Amino acid sequence: MKHLIKIIILSASLLAGEKTWSSHSAEILEQGRWEIGLFQPLRYGYSNYAEFSIHPGWFFLIPNLEIKESQKSLFGYKTASQYRLTYPTMLLNMLSGDGIGKVIAPEHEIPHMFSFSGSLIGTRSFKDTKLSLNGGLDIGIVLGDLNPISTIDLPLVYHRLGVFYNGWGFHTGIDIERAISGKFEILFDLDLIALPGYDGNYSMENKILLSWNKSRNFRVTTGYKFISGEFPYGKDSRLLPYVPILERWIPIVELQWARNKK
Repeated sequence: MKHLIKIIILSASLLAGEKTWSSHSAEILEQGRWEIGLFQPLRYGYSNYAEFSIHPGWFFLIPNLEIKESQKSLFGYKTASQYRLTYPTMLLNMLSGDGIGKVIAPEHEIPHMFSFSGSLIGTRSFKDTKLSLNGGLDIGIVLGDLNPISTIDLPLVYHRLGVFYNGWGFHTGIDIERAISGKFEILFDLDLIALPGYDGNYSMENKILLSWNKSRNFRVTTGYKFISGEFPYGKDSRLLPYVPILERWIPIVELQWARNKK
């Protein structure tokens, strides 16, 4: 059960990843269109200039909301601002205690915490290739006492929660999407999470995803995610998803569905 909890936490963060199937770019979903995946959030085109997204399967454990708004073009790049608000306290307290499935010691009660991230995304198209650059600031707000040794020292989780212990951090990344043949396209993604002054102050993440777009309303994605960074126990690298029970890596498999408002 403990291994299963870890897999769920990691899977929810793995794919966080054109107006269609383009959450990494500055493109905004067309008005009335929605997209959702097994691990991807539900994205909804509120207007031609703004979209909303939430993780519906996690919303009642980790309330979350993301807004992306179109902005003026700069230096040939289409731009958008993105804002994300997350409240992880309920899930973290569920994972605190003794016994199977608990990953936080019982003496640690997690206070009310909110994270806010603001990003600027720039996207430019070159024939069959789309380049997106992003960067932004992360703020962790803690309403109470948070024990500094209550961290979850797992790749992909440690640095995302680190903003609450450090108070702030920043992130930046590059995404390259390219149509390669017929209905197939490939995504290369490289991201940096930095927490200056923190014990384990950076994480580099890379993923390559191959997608088969059956139509505008369904696609299948597979690939990997690689993470390398500093942790309290030293530097570490991991290829994900990793299944502890099998002691091996398995490919990401993601299914996504979409519909347009008629």
